[in-house]
Amino acid sequence: MPRIAIFGGTFDPVHWGHLLIAETALNQCALDQVIWVPTHLPPHKLSQPQSGFEHRAAMVAIAIADQPRFRLSTLEARRAEPSYAISTLRDLAVQYPHAEWFWVIGLDAFETLPRWQQCQTVAATCEWLVAPRGCCDLVHSPPLPKQSPMQQCQQITQQLAARGVGLRWQLLQIPTLDISSSLIRQYQRDRRSIRYLLPESVQLYIKKHQLYLHAADLEI
Repeated sequence: MPRIAIFGGTFDPVHWGHLLIAETALNQCALDQVIWVPTHLPPHKLSQPQSGFEHRAAMVAIAIADQPRFRLSTLEARRAEPSYAISTLRDLAVQYPHAEWFWVIGLDAFETLPRWQQCQTVAATCEWLVAPRGCCDLVHSPPLPKQSPMQQCQQITQQLAARGVGLRWQLLQIPTLDISSSLIRQYQRDRRSIRYLLPESVQLYIKKHQLYLHAADLEI
């Protein structure tokens, strides 16, 4: 049974923090594959502008090209509705009917899991690989709370247990890497160097297509 993780995000743009998270998950959890799923219409960002799906998917493809256990999925490109996790999971389960499923997620997003559409099904189907705050911008991070990441995850576990949902999770052991997509977009807008914040191949793609040069691109 292949051990496969889903790694969803806007990846606008993908950077070294995302790659470190995926590589850590791959090795810490003995995964066979990490499937990168750029979101088309992320529910939490419906009113905010972002780079086109084609650009974001292309940057992910470039960034992961040298890791054979990373794979890009563009299944969400054809969706007209918001990119809900339950739909993504069902579509991928058709492609990989015998897989054992994992989901790579930031701690902030993990805390919203009880509010996800059909969260009971999604939560119980996957083991959740949680990236603590500060390692990358999977979602916007509020000020750090007094609770530890372990305590925060345990709270979510208790919330779902009260609804009869068993939750399997583990924290990814990742060093702090203070890189964010919003920082890269701001640097690009200000004509500051983005070298060493993301793979050179992605940097060249951004330069070629003149991405993130307008103020509207910075609001995500």
